[in-house]
Amino acid sequence: MTDARFWQEQLLLRRYRFPAAGEPEKSFAVRIGHAGIGYFFPLGTGELEAAARMACQIYCTIVKQGWEAAGKLFPRELIVSFEWSANPILWTYTTVHTLVVRLADIATTPVRVRADLQRVLIVETDAGLRRALEWCINCQPGFCAIACESPETFASTAATHKPRLVLLNRSLAERMGIEFSGGLTPLKSGVLALAYSVSVDGDHMFVSTPGGAEGYMLKRVNPTSLLDQMLPPGNISGTDAEAHLAPAKLFFKGLLRPRSGQHVAALAKLTPRENEVLLLLSKGCVDKEIASAMGISVWTVHGHVKKIFERLSVWTRTEAVIRYLEK
Repeated sequence: MTDARFWQEQLLLRRYRFPAAGEPEKSFAVRIGHAGIGYFFPLGTGELEAAARMACQIYCTIVKQGWEAAGKLFPRELIVSFEWSANPILWTYTTVHTLVVRLADIATTPVRVRADLQRVLIVETDAGLRRALEWCINCQPGFCAIACESPETFASTAATHKPRLVLLNRSLAERMGIEFSGGLTPLKSGVLALAYSVSVDGDHMFVSTPGGAEGYMLKRVNPTSLLDQMLPPGNISGTDAEAHLAPAKLFFKGLLRPRSGQHVAALAKLTPRENEVLLLLSKGCVDKEIASAMGISVWTVHGHVKKIFERLSVWTRTEAVIRYLEK
């Protein structure tokens, strides 16, 4: 795995770009796993040999210096999901690349905090992810981002900047004594907070959604329009969470349009076994659990999933499950 030729076989052309990273339209990425941890890394080039050399460099850095060091040197591809409602589950999500030191100036160009801009405080300990989210928010008309590097500095940062909205990594909420039941949550400081979850890929995102909800709707959005239509600028005041969720609910309601004849025909082509696999995937089962439930091998499960992708013209398990649940 220290030979660049090995990594040529692992390269993927990425479907979604993160504009802040300044990568070419078609560029490679690679999934690298080590010591039970794995991430997708965008490689910043569409040239095969150069991408393979970069993948090899990243892997060697992980092995020799550890994940923390690699995370500071190389951008990772992450999916960030914004939790608008818990039941039904209504999430928007987008793909970002962490902005490491060599890319930091892209996201940290000073933004003038004018009185007419609504301030969004981002509580995130991962510097690369925090910079990426800052860039996303600063792309939103009417909003500007304020960085908060740790739960311990939240109170002082909020008191200084008086944000209208707090974006909070769900994994940090417990440290801050904040309990999210889903959707916008009023804080003691008199500001609304919205939790977001971070996943390494779409499959992990879907599996991590809470169980038991009456319905699920996950919608991909462009990283330059995270809050568009969901929280129109000028409307965030007070802590009436339900009132502020009205635009978000209208947004999701608008997505419930009749299915196209093409999608219906594609679903009709699924075999009974493929339907069974999709049903188990929709319940959050992993491949080993599906294989056990159906009495087949994991490799046979992989074969069914590949056929499902082809029939439904999708790229990920998350897209396949969403298509299945919409029927």
